Amino acid sequence: MVALLKMPQSLAAEEQVDERRMFPRRQVHARIQGRRIDHTLSARRDPFLSLYTHDLSVGGLSASSDRPLELGEHVTVFFPPQGSSRGWDAYGRVLRCSPSAMGWRVALEFDPLPAA
Repeated sequence: MVALLKMPQSLAAEEQVDERRMFPRRQVHARIQGRRIDHTLSARRDPFLSLYTHDLSVGGLSASSDRPLELGEHVTVFFPPQGSSRGWDAYGRVLRCSPSAMGWRVALEFDPLPAA
């Protein structure tokens, strides 16, 4: 039998098609602050969040949270200044929240900026 040393082009192309993200993600490990802005009881009782980011893109982020968030819940996050770069804010909604070893794994989709 002959073992393949290289993956055939057709198989390599099929694996790249499975990626559905529009924007590439970068691994970012940082502690950021968040605020729940919906008017639910859980958001009113515990409005402030501390999130630890895993990855970040133009379209959203993945992070760990110490408390669960509701699907569709609106959240603002603040990225503190680092070095010469200024801090910045983002606004988004929760796409996914599942239990993990570090608390809760949260996927947040950023909302586009409103028209001026």
